[in-house]
Amino acid sequence: MYCKNEMNKPDEKSDAQAVRSRQRVIGTRLQAMYDDVVRQGIPDDFEKMLAALDELDDQGGGGSAPRQED
Repeated sequence: MYCKNEMNKPDEKSDAQAVRSRQRVIGTRLQAMYDDVVRQGIPDDFEKMLAALDELDDQGGGGSAPRQED
């Protein structure tokens, strides 16, 4: 365990600042990637497949697969 005096060394402060700086950069890039994915929306083919699955579910055919007995 570190005592308070050990944590106040200049090189540890600069290391901690460098880590926080890298974390900020990573966070900013992750947020930008997420925003880009959200803006892209759902591809038409995938949306059609989801609609077909919903339709099957509404008709009663979209339940879980029957259990197979051994």
